[in-house]
Amino acid sequence: MVRRVLVHLQKPNDVTPTPAKFTQCVLDYFGTTTPTMEISVDMNEDHLIISDSKYSDGKNCIRIKHPPFCPVQRLSADEESRLSPDILNRGIDVGAAVIVESADNKILLTRRAYHMRTFPGVWVPPGGHIEVGEQFQDAGLRELKEETGLDINLSICESKQLNALAAWESVFPPRLSRGSPKRHHVVVYLHAKLVQPYTAEFLQGQIAVDDIEVGAYAWLNRQIIEGIVATNEGEDNLSEKIANVPETFHASVIQDGHTAHQTFPTSNLLAVVPEDGSDIERVSTGTKFVLGEWLKLTKQQEH
Repeated sequence: MVRRVLVHLQKPNDVTPTPAKFTQCVLDYFGTTTPTMEISVDMNEDHLIISDSKYSDGKNCIRIKHPPFCPVQRLSADEESRLSPDILNRGIDVGAAVIVESADNKILLTRRAYHMRTFPGVWVPPGGHIEVGEQFQDAGLRELKEETGLDINLSICESKQLNALAAWESVFPPRLSRGSPKRHHVVVYLHAKLVQPYTAEFLQGQIAVDDIEVGAYAWLNRQIIEGIVATNEGEDNLSEKIANVPETFHASVIQDGHTAHQTFPTSNLLAVVPEDGSDIERVSTGTKFVLGEWLKLTKQQEH
């Protein structure tokens, strides 16, 4: 059996971290009544240790969130009993993704290939599973290179490191109305702010995507990011918030091994998770959350 990096949870009085169960909601474990809280994350002996940030030393303290329709939180005892043993005993997997911010303040998102088993056609930052022996940073940079061909080293990052930005509790399918849970992850998002001359235009010439996983990619400016974040599930006054968002965006699409530059309606990026039926092209709910955290971070840095 292949070893996997799994989530372990630790409360203040726990002597050792406890392996998280597949059907366990991470936020519920800590007793929070809101869909978001601040946690401390640490990689130790190939486990992601999650603890309440109030009792940590302040290292790697980030916000975690799950959607209001989190499937494992809403899973009934009867629905849980119908899960197959291989799903029920999986635990919670760990992923790392990188928010690449070019020197001219654009964010790289990729559209997952349509044949992918999970979240096909959905826009996300480059990322994937953390492998045994890796830290967040190792996994994030490896996945970035594998998916996009970008070989980013810390010397071209503004702070000479990748900083943990946020975490997301992800379940697939994303709603119970679309099927029983098959995968459960905690994804840790890292932020790589690049220095000059690594603008989006400069980096465009270095991208060579893995078309098995990536169907398209785009560099998005702050206006479009603000529109994406405004369309997070449950937001009010949407028309006001997206009034200044451009109607179209440019993306590079992979077709038969070649890259074609195309223009798409920005509405593709503003869609939300359908309640049932097949998924649609959209930005993932977790990506919307972490982009919101990026907007807050960069706004603070401006002042």
